[in-house]
Amino acid sequence: MTSLPPTTHRIVHGDARDMTFLPDESVHLVVTSPPYWTLKEYEPNPDQLGHVSEYEDFLDCLNRVWKECLRVLVPGGRVVCVVGDVCLSRKKNGRHVVVPLHADICVMCRKLGFDNLNPILWHKIANANYEVSNGSSFLGKPYEPNAIIKNDIEFILMQRKPGGYRKPTESQRERSKLTKAEFDEWFRQIWTLTGASTRQHPAPFPTELAYRLIRMFSFSGDTVLDPFSGTGTTTAAAMRCGRNSIGIEIEEKYVELTRRRLSEEKTSLFSEIDLQFESVLPACNT
Repeated sequence: MTSLPPTTHRIVHGDARDMTFLPDESVHLVVTSPPYWTLKEYEPNPDQLGHVSEYEDFLDCLNRVWKECLRVLVPGGRVVCVVGDVCLSRKKNGRHVVVPLHADICVMCRKLGFDNLNPILWHKIANANYEVSNGSSFLGKPYEPNAIIKNDIEFILMQRKPGGYRKPTESQRERSKLTKAEFDEWFRQIWTLTGASTRQHPAPFPTELAYRLIRMFSFSGDTVLDPFSGTGTTTAAAMRCGRNSIGIEIEEKYVELTRRRLSEEKTSLFSEIDLQFESVLPACNT
């Protein structure tokens, strides 16, 4: 990859169910990971999707976000969504149940008008806390039949907005090329990457994962959106890739963590980077 162009990065303290502050067809790529339904302890915010108690209500909230993503994406742009299914243990739920969140998101997006594309399966080498919260209790007694399969896969879903294909300039193409090694490794359907630390956020994904996806599905100078920005992983990756970005985060605590993180990231990159922080709250209610 060549030298990085000047980029602008907006961190918006707001609710992704209402993106009226973004114009139609102003985003080229969405890279995100929605909150884990009922599995993680998020900040005590009544508008936090991860605390919505009923699964169907949670899906309705997500559907509002995907509808907004469809509106703001350019034709041919993609939503790349990193998501794991929800494992409810017998201790918590009375019986072992896997809620197929990835499949429900695919159905929702198809009904909205997206084209479903092949996903990537992320074999997640998880930290111990994640395994305890989302699957290790499914294993049953050691070495006995009828145990439950370990939950160590996440889905990287691909949803494309129809209506055309991207037409980058020759300069954008040249600045965005992958090496043969990158192409051969990244455009496979199974990835193995170590999960990120949960010290500052209950459900992060590694910067390397966001970096790959941005390089794979956008061009130099494009704008990347993360409607569930968390501590700014997608934005940090966009900065390293020479893309503009918009991150939306409802929790003020994570906005402040993002501010510190990106300020440090900016000093390590030899490029012109404009960081912008704003608030569009009060948020819409569920």
